[in-house]
Formats: sequence, structure tokens, C-alpha cells
Amino acid sequence: MLDLEKIKPRLDRLKQLRTKTDLVAPPNDYLRTHFANGSPLTLRTYQVQGIMHLVTMERFVLGDDTGLGKTLQTIASLTYVWQKDPTIPVLILTTKSAVGQWASEFDKFTTGVTVHICQGTKAKREKVYSAFEKASTPKVLVMGYRTACQDFAYLQKMHSMVTVFDEATAFKNDTSQVHQVCAHLSGASLKVWSLSATIIKNKLMEAWAIYKVTVPGLFSSKAAFMRDYCVTKDQPIGGGRKIKIVVGYKKRDIEAFREVIDPFFIGRPKHEVAKELPMLTSKNIEVELSDEQKAKYKEALKGLLETVDKETGELKAKEVTQLTAVTICQQIVNHPKLVEVEGSSGKLDALVEMLEEEFEGDKVIVFSRFRQMIDILENELESKGIKTCRITGAETGELRLKSQQAFQDPENPVRVCLITMAAAEGVNLQLAKAVIFYDTPWSAGDYLQIIGRMIRIGSVHENVFSYHLVAPKTIDDRVIKTLNAKMTLIESVLGKRLKSEGDGSETIVNTSSELADLFAGLLEDAQDDKIIKVK
Repeated sequence: MLDLEKIKPRLDRLKQLRTKTDLVAPPNDYLRTHFANGSPLTLRTYQVQGIMHLVTMERFVLGDDTGLGKTLQTIASLTYVWQKDPTIPVLILTTKSAVGQWASEFDKFTTGVTVHICQGTKAKREKVYSAFEKASTPKVLVMGYRTACQDFAYLQKMHSMVTVFDEATAFKNDTSQVHQVCAHLSGASLKVWSLSATIIKNKLMEAWAIYKVTVPGLFSSKAAFMRDYCVTKDQPIGGGRKIKIVVGYKKRDIEAFREVIDPFFIGRPKHEVAKELPMLTSKNIEVELSDEQKAKYKEALKGLLETVDKETGELKAKEVTQLTAVTICQQIVNHPKLVEVEGSSGKLDALVEMLEEEFEGDKVIVFSRFRQMIDILENELESKGIKTCRITGAETGELRLKSQQAFQDPENPVRVCLITMAAAEGVNLQLAKAVIFYDTPWSAGDYLQIIGRMIRIGSVHENVFSYHLVAPKTIDDRVIKTLNAKMTLIESVLGKRLKSEGDGSETIVNTSSELADLFAGLLEDAQDDKIIKVK
């Protein structure tokens, strides 16, 4: 069981450190004092605070907002660990896309440290493990979460290491294999640090799962956590059986949760610690559906969608269920081609107009959840003479890096970076003047990650913009309402991430039957709309 009394003196010192404004990190043998170009490596006060928390605590979650240097703070903290004992090995688990970035960051910030990147074929990975074992110290092994699951037989042998879980939401599901592997590695480690700008993407239980791995014993069982911090109800599952499901949260319970994690969590919003970062202005841009979109949207809500087979030219019908309706409706609102129907898109017309007029000459990020939509946007914008690059799940790490470099080069004609959620982590796009959400992520955590690609230290703008293309009385409206509810929960736990005001209500968010509520909302909106009317 976690002994809070034993670590209380350390916690009291850290609380005092959080109020200091003149902290300076002492030099050590492994942390560079200057970058390769000769400019000094200077740590900001809040970064020194973060380093002191990590070095002091065996178990900790660093939850700073995107772009505030969680990687730098972690690497610097490791150099102080090595200063005391350079023989301590370090294991870093991260997302596949960020594996290479960790290696480059170690090269940028440290000296005398050997970094081993574990990826590729089984034979290549075995060579990496052999080299890691033989390497002189200090040494680091970096791999993706999926690789850790594949090679668990090897990792089981590791012990007495510092383990860093980057993007810790990777194990937010406590029933997943990734969670089980991370829990074992946590138990074998001297220190465990988890990094995440959003320990909650959708629901509070995700934070419980992260802390179950990072700080075992901080919370009790899952059932007890639900009872103490969530509003629940009994959900029938057949055979006379029922299970508890979370339907909402009370503010007093969220405040109690924050008090419990406070000794093991620090997370600073950008606007509090990096005053030079640009101000964000958010706005919904209303667009009108084309006639083809209106017709197909109406069909989808009636339960049957007709399309034309490209090879035979014959009509074919696709059943639309409650489970698929929200996706199909979003595809129709984005562009008819996503559901194999020819026609124009009101959203696409609005996007082109914005890029040619309001953001002419500016660098802009355009997001969509659908990779096929990125393909359509790429072809359309290039045909208009608007140079683009893209970062989706279809590109290799090398192509992703080239896209990022092209966008970040002020002299490069590439103006628009087209992205999916594949770009949500480990991608820096500070030259962007705006993020245009062609469609909106459901997850508040995903939304903050996308915004974080633009609002980072090094931005060249005083003001940046977040625009949502919204077709009124459609899925777009409903998704934004869902997103806003989730943002309320996140900001109640982590503090304000974007400047917005809560509604002051006692219940923070109702999470009951999200899919059913969305579908019911679509039907309700359609009934109110004279053009898209469902009988």
C-alpha cells in the first residue's frame, strides 16, 4: 500500500518549489550547456520545477500542455539521475511515430549518452537488445508500445531501471495488453514517469488506469473508484444481470480526485507559463450542404443509402444502422465521394475560399478524421495551385519528417499541411497561422493534441486561429456539443487548457449512451430542418 506519510516531507518541499520564480538547474556531466549551433541551452523556471518533481519522486505524472517541453524536462531529469548513478538503465516506451524523435532529442540535449532505437524486424530488434546490454553507461532503450508487447519475453528480464511512459494514454484501457505489459514494467522499475498532456481524453476512468500503472496503490479497485468519483447507474446486460456504468461526474468528486493526485501530478497550461505563446481565437464557420449532400443525408437517416457501383453502373443499397449512422452522416457532410456518390461539397468550397482569401500566403493546418478526405483535399487544393504536404497513417516516418520540414520552412511554397490523428503526437507545426477542422474530433484529448501542433514554443504569430467548418443542424453541431462537454471534464481536472468558461452546473458532464444520444440528436435536428426532413 502506498505510504503517503513516508514521502510527505518531499511533497511539502515540492509544493514550495511550485511557487518559486527564480529556479536554476545546476549543471551536470550529461546535460549540454549549448546547442550544436552555439546558442545556450536555457531551461525555463517551470521546466526546472518539472525536473525537480521527476527527480524527487519515484512515481510521477508530468501533464504539461502540448509544446511545453515534457521531453526536455524528462531528458534533463534523467541526466541528474545518471549524475548520481550512471549505471541505471532507462527504458522509454512511446508511440511508433515518436520513437525516432526521442533519439534526436537525446542527441540535442545530452552528451555521453547511448540511445538504442528498437524497431524493425525481429532480427534487427534482437541486435538492438544485444547492443543495449553490452553498451557502456548511461544508456537508453526506446521503443513503441506495440513493440514492447511483441518483445515482452525480453523486457521481462529487465529490472531496476527508470521507465518513462510517453503519451501515457496508450494504456488508458486497463483491460488491454499494453496496460498489462506496462504494469509489469512499472513493478520492475526504480522510477516510473508517465507523460501526457491529457490524462483524460474522454472519461475519468482513463486517468484511473494511468495511475494504476504509474502509482500503484494510489487508488483502490475499479469499482471503488467508480463509487467514489463517478455518477453511475445499473445497466442491464441480459440474463437478469447488471453492470455499473458511468453516466456523469459531480464537481465535489472531481475536486477530491484532484487532491488525491496532486502529490503525483503537475500539469501547466500554456497560457500560464509561456506568455509569449500566441493567443487562440476559435470560431465556427457555417457552411451549406450541396443538393447532393442534403439528399444523401436524408437517405442515411431513413436507414438506407443508395450508391452507384462504379464498375457496373447499377444502383446498390447500404443499410444504415444506429452504429454506422454517425460515421456515414459525417462522411456525407464532408464530401459525397466518401460514400461513393458524385457531387460537390459545401465544406470544400468554403475551405478553398478561406485559403485563397482570408489565409492567402499563410501556413495553415487542415484536419480530417478520414484519410480518404485528405486524398480529396490534396487533389483539389493542388489543382487550385495551393501547395500541400500531408501527415497521415499512410506515410512512412521519413515522409512524415519531410512534410513537417517543408511546412516549417518559411521559404518553402508548401502552405497547407493536411493531417489526420496520425499527426496528433510528436509533430511540430509552429509556423501555422490556423488549424481548420474540416471535421471535429470526438475526443477532447485529441482536439487538444491537434491544437498543440500549432501552439508551441517557437511560434512566429501573436494570434492564431482554430476554425471549425460546420453544417448547421447536422452531425457537425452534435459532435461539437459532445466535444464541449468532454472539455468541461478535462478542464475541471487539469485546469483550463483553452480559455473558456464553464456553465457552473453541479454535474460536470453526462456521458450516458453517447452513440445513442448522437443518433437521437441527428434525428431531432433533421425533424427541425425543412430541407432535411425525415418522416
